Amino acid sequence: MKSPWSLRDYVFSAFMTIGMVASIFLVGPFVPVPFLDLVIWAPFGGIFLTLGMARLQRRGSVALMILPLALLMLPLSPLITLYLVLTPLTAEAVVFFRGNYRSKANRLLGTVVFFMSGVLIGLGSIFAVAALVNAGTIPAENLAKVLEKFADLLNKPWLVGVLAVAAGIMGSIGWWLGEKVVHQLQRAGKLDADA
Repeated sequence: MKSPWSLRDYVFSAFMTIGMVASIFLVGPFVPVPFLDLVIWAPFGGIFLTLGMARLQRRGSVALMILPLALLMLPLSPLITLYLVLTPLTAEAVVFFRGNYRSKANRLLGTVVFFMSGVLIGLGSIFAVAALVNAGTIPAENLAKVLEKFADLLNKPWLVGVLAVAAGIMGSIGWWLGEKVVHQLQRAGKLDADA
């Protein structure tokens, strides 16, 4: 079976993934509270995500950028791997019905859904873990420090919705910046994507 992706697609995708990972390591130390990570990182990650979607264009572009990272994380944390699988698949499922990533509107939709679902899935899992600990299903000893970091959030569950909307807005800023780069690459004849 022939792959829909060329070697150049895989290489470009890998570079976008590296860009996203590098930017979160640069931004992470400056984030004051752990649950703001994704919101503050979204404009930076959104640039690389948009560039990847504009270059790769096909359905599955977001998954192609994120799923290899999920596989690399599997030996370190199955939970992070699950998170990294669910988030791009949510974006892919929404954009699937609109076609591909050739248009700016679909790239914006993919970016916003990616970051909003990242918050909802990631922070939603914290609530699920807290509920399992409170029910005595899983022991609290190993998770006490983690749950302590998210104590403010656990006491204000409505913050998850606010953070999801904020991540979508910040992601759309990253999309806008990414589209500026796409436009410059198109003018230079280095990228074929719809304006």
